[in-house]
Amino acid sequence: MISYKFITQDKAEDIKALSLKKAMRSFQTKAGDAKEVTVEWKSRKGNISFHSYKLPYTFRKERKGRLWEY
Repeated sequence: MISYKFITQDKAEDIKALSLKKAMRSFQTKAGDAKEVTVEWKSRKGNISFHSYKLPYTFRKERKGRLWEY
């Protein structure tokens, strides 16, 4: 499991998950009215990464939708 640290303007929260997608789903329910979040994590290889996301985050499946609807 990877430990993700979600940092908003007033608090920080650690969530353990197998993927960033699952950690984002878990955090969004607790985020409240936050507009942006910075995520820090350490990969399995030991590299430290961070990225900022706008909330509410839409996942790829929601952004793309179904391509072939009849």
